[in-house]
Amino acid sequence: MNLAAWVLACLWRGIDIPYGLYGDVVVTGPDVGVLDEEMVGEVLAVCAAVAEVRQEWSSRPPVGEQQARAELLAAGRHALSRCRSGVGL
Repeated sequence: MNLAAWVLACLWRGIDIPYGLYGDVVVTGPDVGVLDEEMVGEVLAVCAAVAEVRQEWSSRPPVGEQQARAELLAAGRHALSRCRSGVGL
């Protein structure tokens, strides 16, 4: 499962998507052109947050699927918040 893509899709849509996203993902913006810097920053920030949570799970696995989803979404929300406020850029 592509956890970073799932977290991004959930956060950008504002819902907890009940199905997984698998494989490579292409992120497109509202325009046909290149993604703007803000969107690229959001993608990178959320991917980094998801990678960090997955690394933590190697020594502290989540209790269950719902807890794992909640932890990933919380990390993604925090990363987006920092990105959008200009912190850590």
